[in-house]
Amino acid sequence: MVERDYQHNFSRMVDGAMFNRQARERKAMTILAVLQNFFKKTSTSGLTLLNMGSSTGIIDNFLADRFGQVTGVDIDEEAVKYAKDTFKKDNLYFRTADAMSLDFSNNSFDVVICTQIYEHVPDAQTMTKEIFRVLKPGGICYFAAGNRLNYM
Repeated sequence: MVERDYQHNFSRMVDGAMFNRQARERKAMTILAVLQNFFKKTSTSGLTLLNMGSSTGIIDNFLADRFGQVTGVDIDEEAVKYAKDTFKKDNLYFRTADAMSLDFSNNSFDVVICTQIYEHVPDAQTMTKEIFRVLKPGGICYFAAGNRLNYM
């Protein structure tokens, strides 16, 4: 097993990519299209969504207009502060949290988004168990990840 450490300030490490609103909203549109296809409907307005690794909150802000409740969590305190200060909606929440130890009840969310996060946590297996724990029965995890063949 590869030893990894947390990347507490990831949003500062990637040349502004986490603050690129146009690119992040394009990613949100892709996520939304996949989720609507899974649920076989265009409206996801009654569903609860957790975004693990929400960073600056741009994706969450976009999805909050289409879901009943959106919660973004990230270990990057600066990014979470930016999200809280920038995006304010009644159904949108941001928290600093560890993806390997979430403080949500079992079966809390219809949807969990986990994009490009597993390679940034010390124990991806523990994080995956947390995803399954907080997902409601019949829910879905939108999981995106690179692999060792992916050029970075």
